[in-house]
Amino acid sequence: MSYESLLIWQYKGKPKAHATAQLIDHYFSDTWRGLADLPNALHIETASGKNLDLVGQHVGQSRILKGLAPRHLFSFERAPGAKGLSRAGLGGGKWYRKGDVITDSVVLDDDDFRFLIKCRIAKNHMTGTIPDITHALDFIFGGQAAVYDQYDMSFTVTIRSDQITAFKRYAIRTLDILPRPAGANVNYVVLANITAFGFANSPGAFAFNHGKFARYL
Repeated sequence: MSYESLLIWQYKGKPKAHATAQLIDHYFSDTWRGLADLPNALHIETASGKNLDLVGQHVGQSRILKGLAPRHLFSFERAPGAKGLSRAGLGGGKWYRKGDVITDSVVLDDDDFRFLIKCRIAKNHMTGTIPDITHALDFIFGGQAAVYDQYDMSFTVTIRSDQITAFKRYAIRTLDILPRPAGANVNYVVLANITAFGFANSPGAFAFNHGKFARYL
């Protein structure tokens, strides 16, 4: 129902009254749509840009990771992140001086930042039990990871290979970002999502020279 239909009979056919009613209707409709869309704007799966920054700020995770990437300093061939001499005054790496920092901060894109936010939420609310860790991994990897208790103060986490990017591998190995109990050792195993190697009678398994081996992260 529009506001125009609510005009009393004295204002029927009055252009200014109709224009005012249309303006009010348009204003409140836009406001309502904005309020209705607010949960989606701050939803982890759909938020982006500044909205995702607000989610990260709320859970205590920054989009900027300090000291993540090597600085492009002058060095010799094959040195990680190195650059050669400049040509015609352009390009090239900066010369290192004693005491200079050798790494730069990196601003994460939305996908990588979303992954860290999920990990931070899981760690903020974890209790350390196997069912709790399983639930946290489902939240982070969309049901494409599993956890197995080794009953020796360690457990193994298997993750499908299509869920692991270069950044996620770095974050898991270096930042200790996935939930785990204090004092427990964790082995992360990456599973081939297709043509996985397995022995006879293993459902969906492939033999030597055809199947891909799982490997530690």
